[in-house]
Amino acid sequence: MAWTLAAGVALAAATAHAQAQDNWPSRPIRLVVPFAAGGSLDVVARTMAQRLGQALGVSVVVDNRGGANGIIGTDMVAKAAPDGYTMLMNTGSFTANGVLYKKLPYRPMEDFVPVTQIARSYGLVMAVNPDVPARTVKDFIALAKAHPESMNFSSSGEGNITHLAGALFNHLAGTHIQHVAYRGSGQAFQAVIARQITMNFVSTSGGLPAIQAGQLRALAITSTLRAPVLPEVPTFNEVGMPGMSKIQGWYGLWLPAGTPKAIVDRVQREVARFLPDPEVRKRFEDMGLITMGTTPQAFQGFLEQDIQDQRELMKLANVAQQ
Repeated sequence: MAWTLAAGVALAAATAHAQAQDNWPSRPIRLVVPFAAGGSLDVVARTMAQRLGQALGVSVVVDNRGGANGIIGTDMVAKAAPDGYTMLMNTGSFTANGVLYKKLPYRPMEDFVPVTQIARSYGLVMAVNPDVPARTVKDFIALAKAHPESMNFSSSGEGNITHLAGALFNHLAGTHIQHVAYRGSGQAFQAVIARQITMNFVSTSGGLPAIQAGQLRALAITSTLRAPVLPEVPTFNEVGMPGMSKIQGWYGLWLPAGTPKAIVDRVQREVARFLPDPEVRKRFEDMGLITMGTTPQAFQGFLEQDIQDQRELMKLANVAQQ
């Protein structure tokens, strides 16, 4: 009798679980962005939320939870119910934090299921505030060596790709430009625009409007080819610093570990379906991004490789594990 009752309870639970998957989504979805509003990740996330919401037939609400270099918002998703109603959109800080910090409140590769790599950028743009007299990377290096006490660079947080870019630049150029960490990419490059900071490595998507408006001056870009949206900006390869091409930017989507495969696959299919849409592609291209829409398996492989790349970058940039 006890066995029959237990079996009945298990069957009922399994049936309810299956019905929940079949009915998904039946209420709004939260898309957590672990950085402050206004940065490139936030802009991409809002485009994704709009189109994914249309595809799924429910509201997808962006929830900015900045702080601790993206750890706070990321941890929130790691501890969320694996029911498909809480998603994470993040950048290379997802893998970088796993390498930079000895202890995290979550396990990057175990507590999440990768859904898809949404886009990658043409790299990061080295941009200075308009008061900086340097017009080339060579001139900037000379200026930094002559006045090291007055030069600084901003980043989106300790260990973030924008921090690694600045640290790697210091290593390759032989400069000692001071690092100042902010809570997000928007704050980091706004500080450059406000003349509070000398230089920043900003994504093409986040920095393009300010560069075009003359609020930032672009000196070089980390991609191996010039970006179509900034054709006049040379690559670091062209200016004699090919090592900077190791710095690349990307955007991805995750769900909490344990989320049913049917939901993961549904989200990936919908994203892969609308990313090639001409309107979406044009919007991303205007931000200097290349749309992707990879499978969960391909994204998993990319993340594993990126962890290895981040370890190498931190070693080259002399960034110690914390």
